[in-house]
Amino acid sequence: MTLQTTEKKNLSDNGTDNGKPAPALIIFAVIPLVGILIALLMIATQDQSQGITADVLSSERSGNTLVNQQAPYFELFDMDGNPITLDDYAGKTLFLNFWQTTCPPCVRELPAFTHFVEDTVGQDVAVLAVNFDETSEQVREFLAQYDIVGLPVGMDPTSDVRRTYGVHDIPTTFVIDGEGKVRFWKLGEMDIFEMEEYAQLVEEGVTVPG
Repeated sequence: MTLQTTEKKNLSDNGTDNGKPAPALIIFAVIPLVGILIALLMIATQDQSQGITADVLSSERSGNTLVNQQAPYFELFDMDGNPITLDDYAGKTLFLNFWQTTCPPCVRELPAFTHFVEDTVGQDVAVLAVNFDETSEQVREFLAQYDIVGLPVGMDPTSDVRRTYGVHDIPTTFVIDGEGKVRFWKLGEMDIFEMEEYAQLVEEGVTVPG
């Protein structure tokens, strides 16, 4: 066997043939690339799924779209199990407030609503504080802790009414006139001076430009 022939044999034994990689080496090189491509595909699919979810959430009704519209009808129960409906407030200006016991601005706002209720006794003004996703026991303990007395509370344990009104953040308040139309919408904490101002605006027939 010549030296040239021996060299060719050695090259073949080392996995090359005339400078070309052996099939086994090609397979080992391709496998990591396939893994990378699969990982990238999974990430892209996940991002697309998240984007779809975000689009669905953003398509939900927002509370401000109800301004100058008829307020959606609702049926709730108070903490004693007595029924409450939108029709109960016909002819009155209703402050429909959505809240939870774990919401710090609600803790500050609810006492103001209590004073507002006291100040408007005998007037055609009412307040309904709608608690959602919590129990009557939680609400009772909360009201007792903060010495909140005389505030009408409606229970929305399944959030059906909250979703109907497009409430995403709290506190949120809708000011509904005596004919059942949403006149104003407020996201965030209200003080008693704002409550009095909104009530006055409804009485004067002031509306938000549509």
